[in-house]
Amino acid sequence: MDTEFGFGVDVGLLRADDLDRRMISDVQDRLKEGNVPQVLDLGCGAGGQSVRLATAGASVLAVDVVDYTEAFRVSRAAHELSEDVLGFTQRDISKPDFVRGTQFDLCCFQRTIHYVPYLDALEILQSLRIHRAAAGKLYISVTGLESDIGRAYEDSDKSVEQRFCRLYEPEAVTFRINQPVCLYTPEEFVVLLQEGEWEIEECWVSAFGNIKAVCS
Repeated sequence: MDTEFGFGVDVGLLRADDLDRRMISDVQDRLKEGNVPQVLDLGCGAGGQSVRLATAGASVLAVDVVDYTEAFRVSRAAHELSEDVLGFTQRDISKPDFVRGTQFDLCCFQRTIHYVPYLDALEILQSLRIHRAAAGKLYISVTGLESDIGRAYEDSDKSVEQRFCRLYEPEAVTFRINQPVCLYTPEEFVVLLQEGEWEIEECWVSAFGNIKAVCS
């Protein structure tokens, strides 16, 4: 399934990847300790991972710039979940106040932050750090400059701070990404996370060239 407005394929709706599964395991561990984790799912799409987290026992607030209210209503009914357990709000994460007082134990930020320029991404990460609860963690991924998507990218020779453009055709059609993106090398992504005041527990590159990290 494609996301709306050219934000690529909604991978989370199709399957759980290794980062998704690690986050679900984290939820289960916290529940064993008697804690119901408050989860923020940013760039949630139609809610594939949001539903997995909620059915695992977390209380989830999902956020996307596209209005997925109806998709979440259907998912709540299908899984017999309340809105307190599986909530959705339409917000633009590039706006400084998008979290508006939300405190979270876990944040899922998959395949989303590359849709804003580097300096905006830095501001978002710093804001999330402020709203992180004690022992909170960030599960985040970004499209890599050395991935197949990066081969169709005009700004690859620019510094990461200046790098923000659309993909060439026909790759934009192939990957269903019609929005400008900022792609990263692993080294640049590590710097972004560190400058965003996050401590990186682990960072790796997938077989598809995407960069993933667990931060605290």
